[in-house]
Amino acid sequence: MKGPVNWRQLGLLAITICVVQLVYWAAIDKPLFNANRAEEPPMAEQTFAEVARLSEPTLAAAARGRFERVDLPWTYCCDTAVHAVRIGFRVDKVPPAGLGLISTLQVDNYLLAVNDTLLVGEGRMQPGRGTFHGQKMFLTRVPAGILKPGDNTLTYVTLRDGYPYADIFPPMIGEYEAMRAFSANRLWNSNEFHRYGAGLLGLLGMLAAIMVVRSEDWRFAAWLSALCAAFVGNYLYAIVLNPPFDGWGRMVAFFVVNMAVPVALLCFIDAWTGKPVRHLQVAAVAIYAAVIGYVAWRIYFTPMPDGFDAPATIWIWFLAAFALIAALRILWHFARQAESRMLESALLSVCVVAVLIDGASGWFTQLRGGNLYNAAPFLMLAMLAAFLARNFRLFQSQATLTATLRAQVAAREAELDLAHARERELVRKQAHDAERRRIMQDIHDGLGSQLMSMMLAARLGEAEPVRVAEGLQAVIDEMRLMIDSMDSVGESLEAALATFRARIQPRIVAAGFAFDWQQAADLPASASQGFGPRDVLQIFRVMQEAVTNALKHSGGNRIAIAVSADDAGGLRIVVTDNGRGGAQAGAGRGLSNMERRAAAIGGELQVQSQEGGGTQVSLALRPVQLLADCHISAPSMA
Repeated sequence: MKGPVNWRQLGLLAITICVVQLVYWAAIDKPLFNANRAEEPPMAEQTFAEVARLSEPTLAAAARGRFERVDLPWTYCCDTAVHAVRIGFRVDKVPPAGLGLISTLQVDNYLLAVNDTLLVGEGRMQPGRGTFHGQKMFLTRVPAGILKPGDNTLTYVTLRDGYPYADIFPPMIGEYEAMRAFSANRLWNSNEFHRYGAGLLGLLGMLAAIMVVRSEDWRFAAWLSALCAAFVGNYLYAIVLNPPFDGWGRMVAFFVVNMAVPVALLCFIDAWTGKPVRHLQVAAVAIYAAVIGYVAWRIYFTPMPDGFDAPATIWIWFLAAFALIAALRILWHFARQAESRMLESALLSVCVVAVLIDGASGWFTQLRGGNLYNAAPFLMLAMLAAFLARNFRLFQSQATLTATLRAQVAAREAELDLAHARERELVRKQAHDAERRRIMQDIHDGLGSQLMSMMLAARLGEAEPVRVAEGLQAVIDEMRLMIDSMDSVGESLEAALATFRARIQPRIVAAGFAFDWQQAADLPASASQGFGPRDVLQIFRVMQEAVTNALKHSGGNRIAIAVSADDAGGLRIVVTDNGRGGAQAGAGRGLSNMERRAAAIGGELQVQSQEGGGTQVSLALRPVQLLADCHISAPSMA
């Protein structure tokens, strides 16, 4: 709520800020990001430095260069230039592990040779197409084999293109193992830390971007995502050493990503308060866009070094101004609003102070820059931890409500279980009734029709023993088919076919026919599974009808049945005899019934029969995933 200045709350905020600032700068920043000069190992004595301007960036051109003595550090301005820099150093005794060398240059890229042996040469050195590998700091090992006691010479060939100033600082040269131990932390901060920071804040930024569409306070999530994106952009500036633009574009990119951080930080703080100042965020973005436009104009259209010096001055004032506005925004919020987020406010104040120091480093060279980017991963994680801690009470206060809801859900689940049990019982009864009707229909259509035909023949005096035997055999076969189809429920079609083979083989052999059964050893699951009892019964009836026709009408002495998978993943069953042939599909009632049965289960029946060449009946069944789409009830048979 609004009211008079809350001095008590401001005092508590000041105490919290002081504690957090002390913890960060003393316990995190100092040990991680500040080298202890007292631990610096002995350095090799540097005896001279000389510079020559070159026409091409090669060591051969450096060997022909006209050198002039200079004092280090040495600065050159303002055009694109390639230089050779020679630095003499003396070692009394060559260490067995060699020397370690850290180059501190402000150039786009460089070659490094010691005693005319090339040690560093990464990226491109062509003016206008050079890379920026010279911006990366690393430890170079100088092998003992190329060193000599006494005087040695290291040679840099440098390229500076775009950024107007080329700065050559004295390198650090010392015994390799001592230099590695001394510089490990510093080099990790300059290289790997940027990658880890970019990855961590990039992940947090993506989560915040998701929150933009899921959160009621979308501005808070949007500016958190923008702040993380600005941090990631600055990390990538130090990581991507071969950007798709030249040195001028890289200068503009520096100001774009660097100045985006204080803008995003101010807008994030304004949104975080929950009471945004009217037009503040829009004004901050507008000022940022105008300043970036002016900076780009100065870089591209005014002579150097003013084309860089003016934007650099604006950059310093920009950081300082936005940091001060952000600090005042926090204080104003705590002065006018009741607020309990002390820890989060103090963490934000660390970000503000880091921006102030980064801006002041442009005025006071003894201050180290890059403080905000060093602090960003720690502060973002601390902000997340503070958010979770602040909401822990909320989670606890919801425990009672959660327990009540859990009890209501349990009661509702019990009701649903009871209803589900009743539904299962109803479905089971319906399934039993449907199966009962199916069996009765099969008995009526199959056994009933056969027995009725035999009874009529007996009443008419036509019950010849042979016809009666055939009729009884048909009745027995039908009963066996029905029993076998029901026994195969839950089994694979392969097991059902094995049962059919055991039933039909004795009958074929008893009739004086040779019998050949061929079945693929491993039928695909899509071809052999998913057939219900009625499907199996229909398949059996088609096969039995084909065998019966061969026994009665073929006049041959051999019947073969082949079961295999076709190219489409379906099943193919082929019944072949070596009789006289001449059968035609659809010519007789038996073949028509077979076609109807095949169609009822989504299959296709083909009959091939040539005079004197036997008969082949082929049943093609579609893959099981298609059967449900084409399955219909089987037709009744008289």
